[in-house]
Amino acid sequence: MVTIDDVAKRAGVSKGTVSNVFSKKRPISTEVTERVLNIAKELNYVPNHIARSLAIKKTMVIGLKMQTTDFELSGFDLKVINGVVKKCTENGYRVLLDRVFESEESALYSRDPVDGIILLNPKDDDPRIRQYKNSNLPFVVIGRPGKNDHDTRFVDNNNIKIAKEVGEYLIDIGHQEILFLNAAKDMTVATDRREGFKLAYENYDLPFKEANIVYNNQIKHKSASDFGFYSLLEVYDKKAHTAIIADTDRVALGVLRAARELNLEIPNYLSLIALSNNETLAMETTPKFTSVELYPEKLGEEATEVLINVLNGNLAPKKKIIAAKLVIRESCKTLT
Repeated sequence: MVTIDDVAKRAGVSKGTVSNVFSKKRPISTEVTERVLNIAKELNYVPNHIARSLAIKKTMVIGLKMQTTDFELSGFDLKVINGVVKKCTENGYRVLLDRVFESEESALYSRDPVDGIILLNPKDDDPRIRQYKNSNLPFVVIGRPGKNDHDTRFVDNNNIKIAKEVGEYLIDIGHQEILFLNAAKDMTVATDRREGFKLAYENYDLPFKEANIVYNNQIKHKSASDFGFYSLLEVYDKKAHTAIIADTDRVALGVLRAARELNLEIPNYLSLIALSNNETLAMETTPKFTSVELYPEKLGEEATEVLINVLNGNLAPKKKIIAAKLVIRESCKTLT
């Protein structure tokens, strides 16, 4: 079996230099890096991560916990993963992705061989956060922790501001009866977006109707698309709403599917905004979705950077807020 010694001898460098080429813990010149990698490839050398972990007493693995109710990964999820993997690779870490299903409560707290954890989709009272606090395992959350939690480090968008701006945009173009298909009620993002949506009405001195917010029942609906689809079918008979805000692009796709089944033309009959911007999807739909760019890859990168700083004993902020942007396309109509 080829060892790190064999690569070091052939390359004319120390074992430490070979190790640093693969771990990226210290800067190595381009010339030396290329020489080491070429020789490693020639010799079919594969770094022994287990041996390295034992030597440095770190796994060099970061866990990414994505609690879910179905097997689908959204465009948002995939971009978050890209951001985490990108930043981990730059710093010599690998990523262990754990898709935990809500029904598998015992799996929420599995002791994976990782140095730290990134959690997604926090709830107002999240048992995962309590568990990791008790375990002393470093972790960072993508999304806001509960309002009484002032200790947990997190990276998020300003979801109050996002929902307020989207609500105000629709009111500005003449809509008042707006149906908001929100995230699950126990998620902090749903709480923040409800608050922002309500503020939009208050700023225009318009009556706010709690009944115009529908929360995703993830037991009732097997997918986000189904949530959008059946929500429109259920309210169609009332013919009260002129616009819909969808929690995600997948929810918006479900709304679009229901609208076609009901022969409702978007945006002529119903305006639609998605609170996430899957650009490929948005540009391929007819009409092209107006949506909100949340920069999920940036969320993943920033959360990983915060966690790595914690793992290295460096200063790390308690929170980072990533600005979002409304992207206006074709799915909203101005009412006259």
